[in-house]
Amino acid sequence: IAAGCRSSRLGARGVLQLHAFDADMVADSRQAMHSTKNRRLDAVENFARFHMHTLIPSVKVVIYLDADTIVNADLTVLRDEFAASGSTIGFAQLPGVFMGRALSGSPACNFTTPERWEELRKLPEYNAGAFVIDLERWARHHVVEHIEDLVRKQRACHEGELFAGGSQLLLLMALYMAKDGLAQEIAEFKRCWNFVGLGYKTNFGNCTLE
Repeated sequence: IAAGCRSSRLGARGVLQLHAFDADMVADSRQAMHSTKNRRLDAVENFARFHMHTLIPSVKVVIYLDADTIVNADLTVLRDEFAASGSTIGFAQLPGVFMGRALSGSPACNFTTPERWEELRKLPEYNAGAFVIDLERWARHHVVEHIEDLVRKQRACHEGELFAGGSQLLLLMALYMAKDGLAQEIAEFKRCWNFVGLGYKTNFGNCTLE
């Protein structure tokens, strides 16, 4: 993109646009979810994606992809599948991975009841490197407010972290903990739409890769 421009046409099929974002909008979230073990989770862009409804308000459905994602299929198929679901957000299945991986054995600071905590530990943990979101429904359900409420509780807890991880865990906990049924607003896609780990895992069998 040339200096002074905000967009550039990519051939006949697309346009690359840049959108300014004020990093101060997510400063509290980044500090609350700060991880000394994995500093890359603190990137501003990880938290900026929560505000896409204000950055691109003219768009209804967005497919978010991490910068290192390799696209090998027509994403309009995924978009149409998501639109037909009537959901707020959609993730690919991540078999065998549950929230208990990031949640300690018991809740700190009376965050929730032990019974509810155990329920949360058994829920799926999705990878947020690729997901689909209906920005109108996202705004209507005030998801950012749910996220910011969790950030306030995380910062107020002096017993330790409520949960470990970066913006991915913050997003999932906000969806699961919301009292207005947001957990029912999650669509689930086949694993092939976000096959995690090809860059560093080596134990995939041929059947899995096919």
